[in-house]
Amino acid sequence: MSGNAGSQIDLYQFNSNGNPVNRFELPLNGQGYLAACNDGSNLYFQSRYTDYIFKMTPLGEIFWQKSDNFPDNNSDTTTTYMYWRGRGLAWADTNLVALYRHKNDSTQYRGRYIHINNDTLQTVLDTTVTWDHLDSYGAYAMEYQPESDGFWILATDSLNQYILFEVDSLFQYLRTIDEIDEEPRGITRRNDLELYLSYPDRIIKQLQY
Repeated sequence: MSGNAGSQIDLYQFNSNGNPVNRFELPLNGQGYLAACNDGSNLYFQSRYTDYIFKMTPLGEIFWQKSDNFPDNNSDTTTTYMYWRGRGLAWADTNLVALYRHKNDSTQYRGRYIHINNDTLQTVLDTTVTWDHLDSYGAYAMEYQPESDGFWILATDSLNQYILFEVDSLFQYLRTIDEIDEEPRGITRRNDLELYLSYPDRIIKQLQY
């Protein structure tokens, strides 16, 4: 992000050593933080400040943008802010999975399995959970856990510690995996169980857990 005019969000391509090798401008100003995942061919992005999900090529070309709209997300007519705000995106087998946080409660979250059918978003499962071990910032990034069919979640806990914890396929808390000394901003996996964390200043590190 920057204070300059024009595109302010970039898509970086990294090599196997974690070094940036290419950069593509994305015309996505005003979306806030963007969560990202891929289905093996295409990229998907979730906006934090809107209910849009974007589908792109690996070169940053936008196929489409769709609204993941559900009725109670816009029930407050006194504000343009959503009740449920984007906090993570993952590709789980054949479905896109979106994580949302309640705007007034950092312990309440909503997990939505979304099937993409002819470029339309169809809700397969919608569940709400409470994670009462989190602080006022809460969960902010997610990755699919293929071995258990659940998810890894990055968050800050009630002690203001950055943590990685695991939930099942219905987003029920299972265990805290690790406390993280630094301040990671994103999580992704390579192969099945190699986890990588992204940090400010375009740094990527493998997590040993």
